[in-house]
Amino acid sequence: MTLAPAQFSSPSPQAGSLVRIAIVGRGFTGLMTAIALLKAFQGPFHLALYDPYPKIDGGEAAGRSASTLLNSRVRDLSIDPAAREDFRRWLETDDVWRERAASPAGNVDHAFVPGEVFSAYVYQRFSEALRERTDVMVQVRADSVTAIGRHPGGGFSVLSSDGQTRFDTVFLATGYGLRDGADCASTQGSVGEALVIGGGVHAVNRALRLLAAGEASHVTLISASGFLPQPHTSSAVGAVTSDRPFPHTLRGAFRYLREAANRAAAEGSGWQGIMNDFRQRARALWQGLTPDERRRFKRHVKPIYDSHRNRLPPGQYERLHRAIAGGAIMVRKGKVERIATNGVLLSTAAGLQVLPADRTIDCRIRLTDLDSPLFRALIAGNLVQRDELDLGIFVDRAGRVIVEPEIFEGLFAMGPLGLGSLPDIDLVPEIVVQAYAAAEALAASLQGAQTRNGGPPDGRNEG
Repeated sequence: MTLAPAQFSSPSPQAGSLVRIAIVGRGFTGLMTAIALLKAFQGPFHLALYDPYPKIDGGEAAGRSASTLLNSRVRDLSIDPAAREDFRRWLETDDVWRERAASPAGNVDHAFVPGEVFSAYVYQRFSEALRERTDVMVQVRADSVTAIGRHPGGGFSVLSSDGQTRFDTVFLATGYGLRDGADCASTQGSVGEALVIGGGVHAVNRALRLLAAGEASHVTLISASGFLPQPHTSSAVGAVTSDRPFPHTLRGAFRYLREAANRAAAEGSGWQGIMNDFRQRARALWQGLTPDERRRFKRHVKPIYDSHRNRLPPGQYERLHRAIAGGAIMVRKGKVERIATNGVLLSTAAGLQVLPADRTIDCRIRLTDLDSPLFRALIAGNLVQRDELDLGIFVDRAGRVIVEPEIFEGLFAMGPLGLGSLPDIDLVPEIVVQAYAAAEALAASLQGAQTRNGGPPDGRNEG
């Protein structure tokens, strides 16, 4: 499905009222959207931030546990797309956080930092942006949003545990989290055998922390695909391009990728630069694939692609493989059918197996729960449309939800919610760029709508 830019439908004027904007979710995607609005949306507005359990979380790319090293380098974590060095400069001016950045050869740009460092940076930049906007009213609400529908007077009705509120624009920024996230991050007494479900960065980090803290003497890591994250290079590498034309089919693209990676390995330059170049082309490739090719990608290619784009810091990769070689970690391939208090039921190529354990921790990344009450209400109201792979909902580059061509009602779905439309939109740099694009798109659309209505194009709804 091809999404074309659309115009904002005219908001309902309310005399003397500010534009009312809601952000559902206060993890990294939600706060990044708020920062972009505070910096790029001109004119006064009312901003409400909903989330009963706020936590900085950019998905697999940004990490989740405060004590775990993120798997993105400092140079890729700026919240300002025009100042890529912003996070590094922030680190260098803070003695406490600078010491926490384990940088090779003193190069902070190449460092990997704990999640709590990144969280502190994002919260500080949000606070600074808020202080500069004395014309913006911000309301932080710790209640859950259970439904969103069209308001009879225009805009949206947001139903939460605290009642119903009308907004002109709503940003869905729920991202995606971990199943049983509290257990994934919690600490308990020492056990003999632990099962960690998941084959991504978070699962590997949790397995390593169990061993390092003495919380388990042995860990079985269950990966549905059998793949585990590949390593970053010791120092950052840029995109390495090939002189061969880039194909436009899934089969051709991955043949191109394999050949380019083999040449890079033979030359001693590594595959990471080739993958970095491929990721820059992924969005254009994805838009040109047929629905059948996208489904084949999800079934056969996505696990391999994810294991090469979501990489481990070199030190963690080495620790993982030392633990595997030493027998402290065992990797099993299979689908978990059931979790019990004393283990799991695992479906493998050989059939169903019971894996006993003293403790089971589910660290799988879950995609958007389209069967939750919130998304059921959105789908039933024809406000959003599932993408063809059920990875999320259809959006354009700026996160605008478009159900009908050329009609945009003021609903955005940010970050990982749009993975079916925008590959890599769960990565911090992509979310940052999208947040500013969304703020600019909203400003332009409101200005156009108010001009058509004969109202002031300054961010206010006036009759």
